[in-house]
Amino acid sequence: MDASRGALARGGRLGVMSWYRQRLERDLSRWHTAGWVSEPGLSAIRSDLAAQRSAFSAAQVFAILGAVLFAFAVMSFVAANWTAMSKLTRLVLLLAALWGCYGGAAALFRRELNGFAQAAVLGGIAVYGASIMLIAQMYHMEGNPPDAVLLWALGALLAVVLVRSAPALAVTFLLLVIWSWTERDLSHAAHWSFLPAWVAACAAGAWLGWRPALHCAALALAIWLVPLGHLVLEQHAQWVVVLVGLAVAVVAGLGAPLVDRVLPAGAAPVFTYAVAVAFAGLFDMQFVVDDLFLGAARVHSISRLVLLAGFTLALLLAAMFWALRSDNRAALWVIYAAFTVEIFALYLKTFGTLLNTSLFFFIAAVIVSLLAWAAYHLHQRSGATRAVP
Repeated sequence: MDASRGALARGGRLGVMSWYRQRLERDLSRWHTAGWVSEPGLSAIRSDLAAQRSAFSAAQVFAILGAVLFAFAVMSFVAANWTAMSKLTRLVLLLAALWGCYGGAAALFRRELNGFAQAAVLGGIAVYGASIMLIAQMYHMEGNPPDAVLLWALGALLAVVLVRSAPALAVTFLLLVIWSWTERDLSHAAHWSFLPAWVAACAAGAWLGWRPALHCAALALAIWLVPLGHLVLEQHAQWVVVLVGLAVAVVAGLGAPLVDRVLPAGAAPVFTYAVAVAFAGLFDMQFVVDDLFLGAARVHSISRLVLLAGFTLALLLAAMFWALRSDNRAALWVIYAAFTVEIFALYLKTFGTLLNTSLFFFIAAVIVSLLAWAAYHLHQRSGATRAVP
């Protein structure tokens, strides 16, 4: 178990290690050239980095993929020969495949082959899910199909708890998203039951201390949240999505020190996902929804578009300024993409009125240029301030 925990800790650093090493190498070269780091110090730092190299390898990646493919190959073979087998034979085969995967995982953990053990755990989860579907078919069970996906997700979450499996946690979040989408597709209503299940998976991620769990949780919540505006308040609640995204972005931006202490991955990814959610809500309001209530009166479509487009661009520029101040590169890339999508969508939306289109883009260009000038002078002033002894 200790060996598994150590492997998990190393795996949690994997997502940022490559980028961190590349940036540190550039900084070390610059500091060494400037005389701030001595030659012995440079060698010592590089030796320490080499000693901390993650044990995660391509072999383990292929082992995980192979385990999942093997599990589904077994299930496909069983399904193809389903009618030729007795019910007892079917159950024995399913149980043998399931416990074979988990038994193999236990043996691999004992040999400290943690990457391959995690692959076996994923294979067991795949077999478990396929077994649910096949047994339901065998006994002609009728009911709510998403319940089978929920049962599958709960089995994956149990694997997370029993063997401290980070890959199983990622699968859990994926299954919860599929469960929620299928429930919503059937009911055409908000699926609030997703939230307690999502919280349980988040608690498992916090217990593991696995940094990428924050990204899995944020993606799952964003996928659930963004379509919410079409499911509540008579399908006119896109502003709820925008407000939630804005609120979380403000908390992550202004309360970054507190968020950094609470979340192992820090406030930066929270801010990034929150901005993406807020932009998705605004984009929905501009280019997807046909009408929008602002107070008690309907606003003309063009006036509404201009108002929302101006607010969207202001939000993106403010978020970009904050991302630059906090050196949040991921947020910058998301904002660049959102800005490009917004401008292109506005162009397509207003293509029939070229004069209005050119005027809009001219005003936007002037605003962005003024902000660039202000940011440049602010940067120059802050650099001069730092240079004063």
